[in-house]
Order: sequence, then structure tokens, then C-alpha cells
Amino acid sequence: MGLPQFTLPKNKSILIAVGIAIVCALWLLSGIFKSEDVVAAKSVTADQKESVVKVQVSNQEAHDHAKVITLYGQTKADRSVEMKAQTTGRIVEVLVEKGADVKAGDVIARIAMDDRSERLKGAMALVEQRRLEYEASRKLSQKSYRSQTSLAEADALLNEARASLKSIRIDIEHTSITAPFDGKLEDRTIEVGDYVTSGTSVAKLVDLNPIVVTANVSEANITLIKDGQPARAIVNNTDQIDGIIRYVSAASDSTTRTYAIELEGNNPNNEIPAGLTAQLYLKVGSQKSYLVSPSILTLSDKGVIGIKTVDKDDKVVFNPVALLEDTHDGVWISGLPKTARIITRGQEYVTPGQSVIPVEAEADTPNLAKAQEQ
Repeated sequence: MGLPQFTLPKNKSILIAVGIAIVCALWLLSGIFKSEDVVAAKSVTADQKESVVKVQVSNQEAHDHAKVITLYGQTKADRSVEMKAQTTGRIVEVLVEKGADVKAGDVIARIAMDDRSERLKGAMALVEQRRLEYEASRKLSQKSYRSQTSLAEADALLNEARASLKSIRIDIEHTSITAPFDGKLEDRTIEVGDYVTSGTSVAKLVDLNPIVVTANVSEANITLIKDGQPARAIVNNTDQIDGIIRYVSAASDSTTRTYAIELEGNNPNNEIPAGLTAQLYLKVGSQKSYLVSPSILTLSDKGVIGIKTVDKDDKVVFNPVALLEDTHDGVWISGLPKTARIITRGQEYVTPGQSVIPVEAEADTPNLAKAQEQ
């Protein structure tokens, strides 16, 4: 007897065939989707690499640079006097115009001599007469023909005559109004024909060499400034005055609580007048600083001046900086660490925290040694 034969129902075998087909389809589709995901992921990675910006960086170190205090003041004359007549009379000659440079002893104007020449001759004659009288009295006194009282009287009369002669000579000297020192005739208030008396103002003379720059220093900085300290002033944004501090106030102004100081500098041709606004620069110690090109300075979103650098992870960092000094060779700044990778090209295209590809380059600064000498 043979084994019984079993056969699947016709409908059931159809279902199995359909199931196998579905499984195959799902397997094929899963391979397609996986390939697409891999391609998409690779595409994103490539795009990200392409979006990383290259920037040029310069590896720099901080240098010791003089700490500079900047003050604002103004120029003034070293001396200024109001010249006055020292005798009485009419102005007969004016030799110097307003604004002219004069030397000490130059005659500004002359007063009429009037009878001064005759008075001089009379005074000289009287001195000679009194001298002869005194000599005669002295000889008689030695022979006891005259008393010591008479000799003393003759001596007093001689001295009085000599004093009168000296007085008229001084008065004659005062008829020539002369400059007491080298300077510029700032003003002249007399003309030929004017009558002056002793004390009448005739001119104003100012001494502009040396020129003086005055400024006020805060309480925080006054102890850093000493007499004789070198300093520099700039006027008209171009004219430079190099000199020394000649005066430092020992007491502050009761209102402003600041201290007055004065710089003295050469002004040989009186080219720099009094009353100009000046910027005064004083070096007071040193600090770690960088010399950079002004073109790499940038502003933060809040308007803060700074420098963009690249950290060890190649990410952009914004560093607020302080401007210390502007020179012909660049700008001295502080606020960066001892060493820094400063972005010198492309800083305008990157933001803080952004990853970048740094490309090494030489420092974008001119002559560092020359700038340090300034």
C-alpha cells in the first residue's frame, strides 16, 4: 500500500507565491533607499566642506610698547608782557609794525627829547662844579681851615648832583621804547603824534620760543608724570612739537579735580602761534601690544572695535581691543593674548564661532622696528 498523496489547495499555493514576490520587492526597494541615503549623506558632507571659508592668518606675538597718555590742551606763549612808556612825551617815531618779530633791545618807538639834552648838559656841569667844591673843601679840611661839617656838606651836594645826572640819563634812555626780549609784537597801541605818560600802554610783546602746551591731567595719571619727562604735542594734525614737561601742578583744580601741566618745545621761527588746540602724548611705562594694519580692524554687532583671530580649533574669535597709538607704520592695539593667529584677509566674510580653514601668511604689518622707535 503506498503512502497517501497530499496536494495543496490551489488558492493557497497562489498566496505563497504572492508573498514571496512581495518579500523580494521589499528587499530590492530597501537597497535602493539605502543607496540614496548614502549618496545624500555624502552630498551634505561635501557641501559642508565647500562652505568652510579659507582665511589668511598671521601668527604674531605681543611686543613691549610704550604706554601713552593722550591729553588735549592748547598752545600758549612762554612770556607775554604789556609794554608801557616809562617817561612823558610825544611819540615822534614808530619803527616796528604789529605782528613783526623783534630781538631784545630793538627800538619799538621813540619819544621826543624836548629839553632833555639841555638838562643833561646842566646836570653834567653841576656834577663837575660840586666835584671841584668838594676837592677844595677836602684840601682845606686837611689843613684844618675847614670843619668836617663843611666837608660832609660838600660831599652831600656832590652826591646829589651825581644822582640828578643819573636820573636824567635814565629818562633819556626811556625815550627809546625797546623790546625786553626776543618775541613777536602782538599789538601796538601808539602812533606818531600820540602823547604818552609814564605807565601808558604802547604795545604787547609775546615770546613764542619756546612754545608752551598746557593741558590738564586726571587724578589717576598725575603720579605718572614728572618734571623733565619727554613728551610730544601735535597741532593742526601736522605740526609736531617735541619737548619736555617743565611744570606739574602740585595741587588740583578745585572744580575739575585735574592737575595742570606744561610742555616746553622749540619754535625757532615762531611758526606755531598761541591758542591752537593740541594733542599731547606722554609715554608712561610699557605694555604688551600688537602693531597691526588699520585695515584688519573690525566692528562687532554692538559697534565695539576689535580684531578677529582663529583659535586652536580653527574657529573665529572676536577680540575687543583698545587703540593705543596711531603711527605711520600701523596701529598699536592691546587686548589680545600673548600670541595670536590674527586674520589678515577675509575677516569680513566670517563670524565669531565659525569654522574656517586658516592659511598661514606673513604679518600684515609694515616696519615693526621703525614703529617702535617712534
